[in-house]
Amino acid sequence: MDSAIKKMQPTILEGAVIADVVRAADLSSLYLVPYRHVDPHFFLTTLKRIFPDEDIRRTAQGVALSLPAAEKLWKFKSSAFKWSGDAKQYIKNRYKLKQKYEALVSQVAAVRDGDRSIVARLLNDDGRFEVLDEHQLKNVAAMTLATGPGLCLFDEQGAGKTVSMIYTYDELVHRNEVDFMLIVAPKSMVGEWPKDLHRFMDDTYRVSVAEGSVRKKAETLNQRPDVVITNFETAVSLERELEAFLRSFEGRAIIVVDESFFIKSADARRTLTLRRLREWCGRAYVLCGTPAPNSPIDLVQQISFVDFGLAFNGIDIPDDREAALPIVQTTIETRGLYLRNLKADVLPGLPTKSFQQVLVKMEAKQAELYRAALAALVQQIQATSDIEFKRTITNFLSQRSMLLQICSNPAAATERYDATPAKVQALDDILERLIVVQNEKVVLWSFYTRTIDLLMKRYERYGAVRYDGAVSSVEDRQSAVSRFQQDPNTKLFIANPAAAGAGLTLHSARFAIYESMSNQAAHYLQSLDRIHRRGQQRPVEYIVLICENSIEEVEYQRLLRKEQSAQSLLGDIVDRPLIRTTMLDETLALLSALPQDS
Repeated sequence: MDSAIKKMQPTILEGAVIADVVRAADLSSLYLVPYRHVDPHFFLTTLKRIFPDEDIRRTAQGVALSLPAAEKLWKFKSSAFKWSGDAKQYIKNRYKLKQKYEALVSQVAAVRDGDRSIVARLLNDDGRFEVLDEHQLKNVAAMTLATGPGLCLFDEQGAGKTVSMIYTYDELVHRNEVDFMLIVAPKSMVGEWPKDLHRFMDDTYRVSVAEGSVRKKAETLNQRPDVVITNFETAVSLERELEAFLRSFEGRAIIVVDESFFIKSADARRTLTLRRLREWCGRAYVLCGTPAPNSPIDLVQQISFVDFGLAFNGIDIPDDREAALPIVQTTIETRGLYLRNLKADVLPGLPTKSFQQVLVKMEAKQAELYRAALAALVQQIQATSDIEFKRTITNFLSQRSMLLQICSNPAAATERYDATPAKVQALDDILERLIVVQNEKVVLWSFYTRTIDLLMKRYERYGAVRYDGAVSSVEDRQSAVSRFQQDPNTKLFIANPAAAGAGLTLHSARFAIYESMSNQAAHYLQSLDRIHRRGQQRPVEYIVLICENSIEEVEYQRLLRKEQSAQSLLGDIVDRPLIRTTMLDETLALLSALPQDS
C-alpha cells in the first residue's frame, strides 16, 4: 500500500503530505481532501485500487471513505495523510469499540436475563446500593460494564431511570473512571435533576445548571463542577464551549440525554450537536420510556448515539414503517446495547389504570363551523392534483389541524364564536363530580393555548395551576408542580402534554382528563405516566373526551396504533387496558352470536 501511495503523484517527495483527513459535520463519514497539487482523478483512482472492496466515492466535500476503508487507512499510519483531531477521535472511538462490541452485547444480555448473582459479580456492593430495587441494580451493573460505551435505558416511565443513572455515575466515580457528567434534558426536566442528585447523593457532588446568559453559562463551566445540567437549546448554542470542556477530561466525562426521543431525527440540529459532543465522552447514556413513539426508525439515532452507529452499520432500513419494524426489531434484539423494564414487571404493587372514552356531541354553532371547515377541505383536496398536493401539503395539514382545534375550542378559528364548546360543558359536570363531590385532584390535558386560557379562567375556583408554553419561567413551572402536589386547595393542574408530558410527577391525582391532545404519540404516551408511577397508591383513571363523528375519533385510534407498534418493537408484553367501548363491542358480538328464540 505504501508504494501505491507514493506513486499517486510523481512530483510528491517521499513522506510529503498529500491530503487531509477530516470528519463530516454530520458524522456520516470521513473525507480525504487532497491538496491542490494532487491530481484529484488520479488520487481517487489510486485509492480505489488500494481499497478495491470498500465504498470510496468523490463528493463536493472530498473523497468519502466508508468506515472499513477509514479503519484500514488509520491502521496503515501513512505520513502522506494529515488527520484532524476530530477525524482521529472519530476513527479511534469506532475502531476501539468494534473490537469488543459482540462481547459487550452478550454481557448486557447476561445481565438482563441473569439473577442477582451476576450483579454481585459486577458491582462491589458496599452498602451504597441499598435504596435500589433489583431491576435498578441490574441497570447499574449493565451501565457500568468494564470498557462499555454506555447504554440505552428504555425503562417504562416511572420505573426509576433517573436514580439508576445517578448511581451509575457514582459507581464510575468510585472506580476512578469518571470525573464529570453532562446531562442534557428537556426544559421541564432540568430543574428536577439537581433535586434528585441531592436527594440520593446529598452534597457529594458539585451540581450546576447551565442557564442564563451565554456569559453566565460559560462561567458555570469555568467553575468545573462535577455535574452540569442543561437543556437541548443550550447544548446547541454552547456547543463550542461544551466540546472544549469535555475534551479537557480526556475521555473521563460521560454524557446523558434524558428523554432521548428528542434526538430521534438524524438531521435535527440538536441531534448532530449532541453526537459531536458524544465523540469526546468515554461513555454515553440515553434515557427514555417511549423511545419510538412514531416509527421504528425513531430508535436508530438513540442506539447509534451510544454505540457510534455500530449496531446499525450496514443495515438498510426502508422508509416504510411496517417494513422497517422487523428489521429494526431484529437489529436491537441481536446487537442493541439496551435494557427495558416495564412497571408491571418491576413494580407489581403499582395500582391498575383504566381508560374511559367519552363521546361528546358538538354544540350547534361548533358543529356548523366544523362542517363548513371539513367541506372546504374536502373541496380543496378534490380540486388539487397529486403533484400540487405534495407541493402544498403543509397547507392541507394546517387545515386538518384546524378541524381538531374546532373540536376543542372554535374561538381559535373565528372570533365570532361566542358559545361554550361542547367539551367545556362536559368538563363542568365531570370536574364538579370529581373535585367538589369526591374531593379529588385532577390533571387536565389540553393541546391548545386558546383552550387553556379559557379553562384557566373558567376553573379558577378550583385553584387551577398552569403548565404550558405560556409559562416560560422554570421557577413558575416548578411552583405549579409543587402547589399541585402539596397544596390541598390546588385541585386542578391544567397543562399541555408537549410541555409537561415528560418527567413530571403528578401522582397526587389519580384522575387525568384529555380535553384534546397532540397528534404526536410521544406527548400522549409520556403524559399518561405523570399520575401512574412509583408512589401512586390508588387506581388511576383516564378520561378521554372525543367529539362524536369527528376527526378526533380517527386521530385517537391512530395514537393507539402507534402505542401498540412501539410496544411490539421493544418486545413489551402488556395487557391492553379495558375500555367501555371495547367491552360493549365484545358483549354485543357475544349477544349477536346467540341463537334467536323461535
